[in-house]
Amino acid sequence: DLHRTFGRFKQFRSAYSYYQNGCQRKLSAHYRNQLTPRPTSDFEHIDAEDYARNLRTRGVSFGFSLSPEDIAAVYRYACETPCHEPGHEGEFYVDDVQNGQLKGGRFVFRGLVNHPERCPVVERMAQDPMLLEVVRRYLRYWPMRLTYHLSWSFAVDIPEQEQKKVYPPLNYHYDVAGYNFMTTYFYITDIDADTGAHVMIERSLNQKPFNTLFTSGAAAQLAQQVLDYYGADSETVIEGKAGFGFVQDPSCFHRLSPLKKGRRLLLQIRYS
Repeated sequence: DLHRTFGRFKQFRSAYSYYQNGCQRKLSAHYRNQLTPRPTSDFEHIDAEDYARNLRTRGVSFGFSLSPEDIAAVYRYACETPCHEPGHEGEFYVDDVQNGQLKGGRFVFRGLVNHPERCPVVERMAQDPMLLEVVRRYLRYWPMRLTYHLSWSFAVDIPEQEQKKVYPPLNYHYDVAGYNFMTTYFYITDIDADTGAHVMIERSLNQKPFNTLFTSGAAAQLAQQVLDYYGADSETVIEGKAGFGFVQDPSCFHRLSPLKKGRRLLLQIRYS
């Protein structure tokens, strides 16, 4: 795919932003209205330019949050809607997974909830006008594609090193999700280092080890190289209570902490 070939290079992404900004300049209101933004925001306290600035330098900005009512609605939708695990056939409900296994004994690492955009809260968050303004200021154009992921992750009784061999998100990697892109994350369950915290290397979007520019896939042997290159103090473990939200450029190196107990639910909205 062309976007996977070129979207990994910062210079190309900057050029693409410049191009799209020029294309949209005279029709900015048209492109904005195509997104059907809501008239009011749940995040009025946000300074969009400050958040975009943090994204450019650190790769992440914190400070979004969902109300208890919204958390409950998303959680309920995720419990009542079938899931699937990429690479495996069949669907299941989250409560079908006990101790990290389905009835037949298959271990399950994650369950992607079907059609998360059909949950009214998810669609409302995606079209929040202040969040869209952060996106526009960071990408420098109104996004033309939104994708949604509402994902369960499960603790499985397998040694961590074995998990990393079969479940790539546990290893450091970066995403190439378009010619330019960014992602919003909301924790729908309480998440800490034992329950699947999102871990990232701050500032790794701007400079990467040369050999990693030609592959974005996860590899277990990459972890030490990443830490050696950026320094262990660049690693940020993102913990938070249910409702905690942040925006990130996922071209940063990041990974999922292995779950040691329970299950976690994460909402991602990607703009490109």
